[in-house]
Order: sequence, then structure tokens, then C-alpha cells
Amino acid sequence: MSPVLSSLCVLTLAVAPMRPDTHFIQVAPVEREAAKCERTPKQQRAVVLLHGLEPHFFSKSAVLQPAFRPWQGADSVLVKKLGQDSDVYAFAYTQNVAADEVVEVPDLGNDIERLKKLGYKEIVLVGFSAGGLIAREFVEDHPDGGVTKVVQVCAPNGGSGWAKVKAVRSLQSDFLGSLTKENRRKVLHERGDKRIPENVEFVCLVGNGIVLGDGFVSTKSQWTEELQEQGIPAYAVAVTHLHVMQNKKAISVLAEVIHDPQPRWDAKQVAKARKEILVKDR
Repeated sequence: MSPVLSSLCVLTLAVAPMRPDTHFIQVAPVEREAAKCERTPKQQRAVVLLHGLEPHFFSKSAVLQPAFRPWQGADSVLVKKLGQDSDVYAFAYTQNVAADEVVEVPDLGNDIERLKKLGYKEIVLVGFSAGGLIAREFVEDHPDGGVTKVVQVCAPNGGSGWAKVKAVRSLQSDFLGSLTKENRRKVLHERGDKRIPENVEFVCLVGNGIVLGDGFVSTKSQWTEELQEQGIPAYAVAVTHLHVMQNKKAISVLAEVIHDPQPRWDAKQVAKARKEILVKDR
């Protein structure tokens, strides 16, 4: 190879955009890799668990590995509970790009298509924290993608002040930066024409275990005004951000929300919930 071509190759590699890597598995009733996923006979519902931020302060390689969280595992209290009336799957992704860019790669859509081909009538995305943003943007961008319900758990729809922390590895800074209040306002503005599809049920589980929200995300950020205007139901869970996916009471509420129909609320229902849920942020 000539020196010129060699230099061009090096330059191309240097400016090539980062791409998130992902991993998809089945965790209930048994753990299987994506290629071997199976629908339990007569089971109509698949639940897909999407994790949130996992700060990496020291390890560069960890940022580039899609890793499942303990609560996504087959032996977790959450998976055992949801597995009682659903097949459960888990989606993991690297955090070397902004959270919004995880939606732009086809991986999640391909995994959902896999579930559609298995014959599930209900496909529910449960997104914790930043995972809730990914789930939301996926259904907004793919209203006919096959997802029938989204449950956000402590999702920073309006951003979090903690996202300005600069202690993570530089490879993870774009992901963390995408969760700031300033960036979420920008994203909501840029996606101003996007709405939660009417054919997709959508629910916010709002952590309010501390004076201001769940300790990392305020209640107003978890259930933002534009979601209220769309009549998105919201239910408070008295738990902190770090413990919600292991908390038995929160898990029970989550299981109930997944199982029961979640139609849009009218203005009176939203106003009543606003007084109950957002009071701590005043």
C-alpha cells in the first residue's frame, strides 16, 4: 500500500463514528441467546428490559462492553416476578455514544422484529432511567414497530443535574452529557413533532422516595409537562433511583402496570395525579 493510501486509511479510522454495540438475550422462562429465543406455548406477552446509565470511572474497556445489570438476570426478583405471566428478555448496550444514538442503530428494532416473528401479541418495553428514554424514542420513531406498551421507570425525560458529573471515562462522556437538563430540553425541542403513538400504551413510574424525586431525577423530570399533555398515566413509587429495580413494592406496581390496560388519562386524572406526585418538587 502506498504511503498516501496508508495515510488515508488511518485518517478514515480516526474519524469513523462510534457505534454502540448491543446484546439481546432471553432470561425467562430460561436463559437463551438471541438466536435460540423461544416463545412459551400459548404465551402472548414478551417483556424487554432496558437498563440505564452504568458509570465507568476507571475502566475504558468496560464502556465498550454491553453488560446486563443484575436486575436483568434470570435469578433476579424482578425477572422471577415478571416471568410468572410473561416471557422476559433483556437488552444491553454500550455507552460510548449519546443515549439518543442507541435508537438510531437497527439492533433494537431487529430484536423486536424477532419477537414479532415468534408470535407474541404484546411486546412491552420496560426502560429504567436512560433506558426509558431509549424506549420512548424508539416507539416515537417506529410507531408500527411492534411494541404495544412502554413502561418508563425513573426516566430522566427532562434531564438530571447529576449528568454534569465529569468523573466518568471520556468515552462515556457523550452518553452522560445526553442526560443533562440542557440536552434533554434541546432534544425535546428538536423532536417537537414527535408524540407517543396512540396505538402504544405508555406509563411513567415516578420514583419519589426522597424530598426531590428519587435522589437523581426529580418527579417533574420523570413525568414532564409534554407527557402530561398527552395524557400519559403516571404512578408514584416511594423508592430511590438506585433501588427501584430491586424494590419488591416497586416491582409489584411494575408487574401490575404491565398486566393491566393503560389507556390515556383525561385532564381531570392528570390534574389529580399532578397534585399527588409532583407535590414534593414544589
